[in-house]
Amino acid sequence: MARVLQREAAKRDLIAQWVWYAETGGMEVADRFLSAADATLSLLAMQPDSGALVFVQRPELQGMRRFPVSDGFEAILLFYFPHKDGVDLVRVVHGNRDLGRLLAEGFLD
Repeated sequence: MARVLQREAAKRDLIAQWVWYAETGGMEVADRFLSAADATLSLLAMQPDSGALVFVQRPELQGMRRFPVSDGFEAILLFYFPHKDGVDLVRVVHGNRDLGRLLAEGFLD
């Protein structure tokens, strides 16, 4: 059975993104975001190599992949490690952020 593990930073990211959508777009949009994120994670858990490989210098991030949230939330990227039985969600980040700097600095925090 495919599993989705979520690190604490990823859980915080999902909550922060939900709050942002709730404040700017309303509860319905925020709830649609969480549903889209869950659906995307379920898909990734069954096909963990679907995301694009992230090229980074830091050894602890080697093998990490990224994939956009579906259903209109494609600007939000899911960063995860693939496993044979699912995925390990590391972070949830808006694509407009300075990803190079974020990946070079405390990405796992």
